[in-house]
Amino acid sequence: MTLRARLAAAINAEPHELSGLLAAFATVQFALLWRELGRPTSLALLALCGAVIVLLQISRRYTTRLQDRIIKLEMRVRTAPFLTPDQQRFFGQLDNKQLAALRFASDAELPALLERAVREKLPPKEIKRAVKTWVPDWDRT
Repeated sequence: MTLRARLAAAINAEPHELSGLLAAFATVQFALLWRELGRPTSLALLALCGAVIVLLQISRRYTTRLQDRIIKLEMRVRTAPFLTPDQQRFFGQLDNKQLAALRFASDAELPALLERAVREKLPPKEIKRAVKTWVPDWDRT
């Protein structure tokens, strides 16, 4: 890949992808600076860069897990009025990605699709394809 193509890809990248690229660049620059100058300050900056990378990864993971928990709770609250207790137990058999895919189904088709997803162990893409009446999720960040 040429440098021009890499720069174009970086400009169009997601923020977390771009931050990883910038962090890698900064790490290399700090390592080169430390190698040339041999100053302890350079080593401290390298350690600081590593700490920032770790914090970015932790915050990204935390945000994603929090959203997954919110989706689980939202689905339980949304489906409580029209699912039987047996159907509500199916939620425990689905993983987070399957539940996230089910949130796009309308209330009318959700019980049957939930049972089918558990019975056939449908992957999230198949669950989304099986949705006939699509309900958009405007609140997802």
